[in-house]
Amino acid sequence: MELRVQDYVIQIDFVDRLGLAYEIFEVFKNRKINLVGMEATSNERMLIKCQTVREYLQALMNELITIEGVKALELKDYLLCEQREYELSTILNSVSEGIIAVNNKGVITHLNEVACRTFFCSKEEVIGKDVDEVFQAKAPILQTLKSGQPYSLKEVKMQKDHRSLHFLTSGLPIFNAQGQIIGGVATITDFSQVEEIVSKVGAKKRLTTFEDIVYQGPAMSRLVETAKAVAKGNSTILLRGESGTGKELFARAIHMESNRASGPFIAINCGALPDSLLESELFGYDDGAFTGAIRGGKKGLFEQAHGGTLFLDEIGEVSAPVQVRLLRVLQENTVRRVGGSREIPVEVRIIAATHRNLEEMIEAGELREDLYYRLNVFPLRILPLRERREDIPFIAQHLIRKICLRLERPEFCLTKDTVEFLMKQDWPGNVRQLENVLERMINIMEIEGIKAEDFYSWMSLPRPAGKERGLESEGGTWRTPEGEIEAEIRDEMREAIARRQAGVASAVIESIETRSPDTAPVLPGGLPVRGKGENVNSGAGVCVLHVMIPFAGKWPPLKTIVNEVEKQVLMSVLAKHPSSRKAGRVLGVSSTTVLNKINAYGIVLGNDED
Repeated sequence: MELRVQDYVIQIDFVDRLGLAYEIFEVFKNRKINLVGMEATSNERMLIKCQTVREYLQALMNELITIEGVKALELKDYLLCEQREYELSTILNSVSEGIIAVNNKGVITHLNEVACRTFFCSKEEVIGKDVDEVFQAKAPILQTLKSGQPYSLKEVKMQKDHRSLHFLTSGLPIFNAQGQIIGGVATITDFSQVEEIVSKVGAKKRLTTFEDIVYQGPAMSRLVETAKAVAKGNSTILLRGESGTGKELFARAIHMESNRASGPFIAINCGALPDSLLESELFGYDDGAFTGAIRGGKKGLFEQAHGGTLFLDEIGEVSAPVQVRLLRVLQENTVRRVGGSREIPVEVRIIAATHRNLEEMIEAGELREDLYYRLNVFPLRILPLRERREDIPFIAQHLIRKICLRLERPEFCLTKDTVEFLMKQDWPGNVRQLENVLERMINIMEIEGIKAEDFYSWMSLPRPAGKERGLESEGGTWRTPEGEIEAEIRDEMREAIARRQAGVASAVIESIETRSPDTAPVLPGGLPVRGKGENVNSGAGVCVLHVMIPFAGKWPPLKTIVNEVEKQVLMSVLAKHPSSRKAGRVLGVSSTTVLNKINAYGIVLGNDED
């Protein structure tokens, strides 16, 4: 029978005398028992943590009790310092804010699980490292270490491993009894958490910024930079683009980028209201203007938007009479309420939007030419999805995250063939259509996620004969042996990076659990993916896991790639085996390792069935 070595903590009560500690340690030395740690207290008590097998433990304690001065022995669960560490860890993890503690050199000594999730790291990765490595910039807590002054609610926006982070941080110095600075502690509050709190107390909801617009391609990058530049002024902007391209999203982002961000943003769909109602909504009305009018009258949207931005969506649907009144407001910067006679000054920036061809409307006599020139001061064309296909994978993954959160479904990653399918479609309804299709699929999908072939019936598309799976290759297959996930991924990614083609926009790893000669995955650049010592021609049934690593321009650090692959492998295994023990058995690691990874990556684990 194999004897299993375990950790044991022995509490020794004694009457102090010269040489007692030496004799105690001699017993451990003679029995070749490894010492892990030791604590001594002021009340003639010490605790020793050692590693031995249970069968030898009683003999060890029998010998220790015979030493002169030793009064009593007792087994404990932890050293006192370990117990304090567990208590501190529990306290830190019980709060909703991220907490990072550093020593006087700026080296991280503690952080809680919320901070790990915020910065997409694990404790093992960052404890003992400079706090600047986590912030990837000068951390505010470093100034506190120098000055001894606390700081409160500093807003930080940063990029870390191709992710955008936005949070508030506060910090305090830590002093010793002599008043010297020995460290500091910083709290981290994710901005989405701040927004949720603000929303709950009824404050004004944060409007969309340009950081909320998902894009990667150069065309959208140029458009966003142009929009940011024009946002600084007060000129009227005309957003043109097909339905579903995100014109209102841009309007809100322009408002937040402007010097009117603290003012109101009012939006109205001009095509959704009849003329009489649209007129009273835009310009307001005086007391008694019509039957059913509110006593005392009502401010119109121009008045409500004073000092801010008024977004006129579907401006091409406005009738001729309303066009005349709208033109007057734009020319005179005053508004006259329905049924009133007084001119009310308004100071409003106009952003209009339309999907219609306004030039053709002018020729057809449907739009006043003078109004067109008032609106078309600075036109911006929002690109349809078919003109920025490189953005589709990122937009789709963003929508999946949003939809899964709303529907309380586990988030999943798109497979390679699904991404290729989505990028080939023209999407006449653009982002709105893509979101609609994804939500429909997520509602009926199986646990392993969405497959490309599922879209054909739901999008009323003809299924091509002999539809290819997109996994053919002349290379071998790649398989990760149980217990060697990280090592195998690291080896394969080094090979892939060494042979990658310039300008590749994403990397896709296929993990083959059981193999078939006709389904060999290939990395970008034509590199066949295979495991060490595998026979390329070996064959069996195949189960494929696709892992997508999104990035722009150059490759991210290898560590980032490995972490992302490991996270997605865990998500896939946990989807099929929703318990740490079962997942650990599949992956060849302990359940503790699985739980640590789940916490580090912020993965939501279902009900444990064990």
